[in-house]
Amino acid sequence: MTDQLPTAERKRLYVSDLDGTLLNENAELSARTYAILNDLLREGLPFTVATARTYHSVLPILRGLPIQVPMIMQNGAVLYDLPQKRVLHAEVIAPQAFCSVCETMREHSVNGFAYCVEDSILRCCYRELSTDSMRQFYEERRKRYEKPFYQVDALSELVSHSPVYVTMNAPRAVLQPLVDALKSTQGLTLSYYSDVYREGLWYLEISADTANKQHGIEKIREMYGFETAVGFGDNVNDLPLFAACERKIAVANAADVLKSQADAVIGRNTEDAVALYLRDEWMRHP
Repeated sequence: MTDQLPTAERKRLYVSDLDGTLLNENAELSARTYAILNDLLREGLPFTVATARTYHSVLPILRGLPIQVPMIMQNGAVLYDLPQKRVLHAEVIAPQAFCSVCETMREHSVNGFAYCVEDSILRCCYRELSTDSMRQFYEERRKRYEKPFYQVDALSELVSHSPVYVTMNAPRAVLQPLVDALKSTQGLTLSYYSDVYREGLWYLEISADTANKQHGIEKIREMYGFETAVGFGDNVNDLPLFAACERKIAVANAADVLKSQADAVIGRNTEDAVALYLRDEWMRHP
């Protein structure tokens, strides 16, 4: 890794969630947000993102932005170095814990996607596209982001291929039994929250217990020597992001539980609220 951050504002790190926070209702950066971020980053703003997404879908969304700080992907399971275009660090799920996840999914007849990191390359694998939500997830990311997928006979065969993340998208009634069955399993972090784009659907995201947005931010702060951090979020999976930041900012459309933990509530994600806050902050503390 090369440390090329400017020295002027190095002590304060800014970290934003993407969906529901920095992105608009179309899962895109608005033209105004893009322009503001581009200017601030070129002036030296130490900024990065922390998201449940993979770099396959994040890179097209952020194309052209000169982000120098490693990006936190898959809720902290992966750190991605944009200038070097490589996975910088990955937290692998322990074999016993991963096998427990696969067995629990099999017992409850639930399918999902499992991600592995080998040779700094992230691979998304699945056994069967058994639901409409899985097929929609697959088609959108394959067509919109050109994300590669790999079909396997069973997710359990990935245990020796450095699995870092498992994700499922289904109604709450389908996922809740898995959450109940897995919440006491050692070695896992569970992120469980409603889909911000599709009403009635929920996400269950599983990673190693050493992988969440808090650990990702703490690792970056240690790597670069940031003394403080400012975080922006909207959903319950941003509570770990808040835990790693001295100043916590919720957007107006955020979940109530996140607002209750915030130091400030700004405008909605559809109003470029994060970008405008960053611009005002940078003008006050250039």
